[in-house]
Amino acid sequence: MRLSSTTDRLQEKFGIYKAIDILSEAGYDAIDFSQFDKEIYESLDDKAYYTEIRKYAEDKGLCFNQSHAPFASSFEDEERTAKRFDEIVNAIKRASYLGIKNIIVHPCQHLKYDVEGNPEKLFEYNMEFYSRLIPYCEEYGIRVALENMWQYTGMVNHSTCSRPDEFVRYLDGLNNDCFVACLDLGHAALVRENIGDFIKKLGNKRLQCLHVHDVDGTNDSHTLPFYGSINWDKVMRALAQIDYKGDLTFEADAFMNNKPDALLPDYAILMAKTGKYLVSVFDGYKK
Repeated sequence: MRLSSTTDRLQEKFGIYKAIDILSEAGYDAIDFSQFDKEIYESLDDKAYYTEIRKYAEDKGLCFNQSHAPFASSFEDEERTAKRFDEIVNAIKRASYLGIKNIIVHPCQHLKYDVEGNPEKLFEYNMEFYSRLIPYCEEYGIRVALENMWQYTGMVNHSTCSRPDEFVRYLDGLNNDCFVACLDLGHAALVRENIGDFIKKLGNKRLQCLHVHDVDGTNDSHTLPFYGSINWDKVMRALAQIDYKGDLTFEADAFMNNKPDALLPDYAILMAKTGKYLVSVFDGYKK
């Protein structure tokens, strides 16, 4: 199992090249390329730019294992939604330039999930939305990973793909090798799902990506494991039991919030050490 982390916070602070340096020196194997910044998803589409970044990372002993497309994927405003679809397509293209094989694209959840009839409306909407991405997946040789979501309506509630059975229904309904699952472990904990059961329900064919971060049970904290409420021993045991073949990818950059810039490389090292420990637990259960 390779150890990976998002570029989000480090890229925002130092730029992509310094972020790669920090992740390499911390001991990561791979990089999850964040495409949240408007500067990225609205302008930088030059293939040579991304080819150069890819080579720089490879020279440092790193690869790009996955990416995250801009989100949210849909809005009540149809014009804004159409623009976002084009931005997601461009994100797929950029990810392919980096050699990435999986890109996370949030399911659409612009309707209130807890309103009767809306879960089924969102299912139909998402089937059409994701199906429109198939030609781009095929053209650029990349898979789209759906993610389990949540909504806040005075308290944290379920949303699209946040229940194991619904997540499986989405993937089986799409019935195409272009689509896999990214299980966000923090999101699963927020809606009080049993993460071990969730992992087993998805199985190793569907589950190809992870967003690894901890939460306090109330907020989408995106902090480092062991700083929240998740039982990480049970998580790693469940992953081993399904013979999970993907990477351990941190989406825990909020752990770096409110830290001095000069200390961020040291926090990156702590995060990497934590990730390596989790990988060792996984390996122990595999044996």
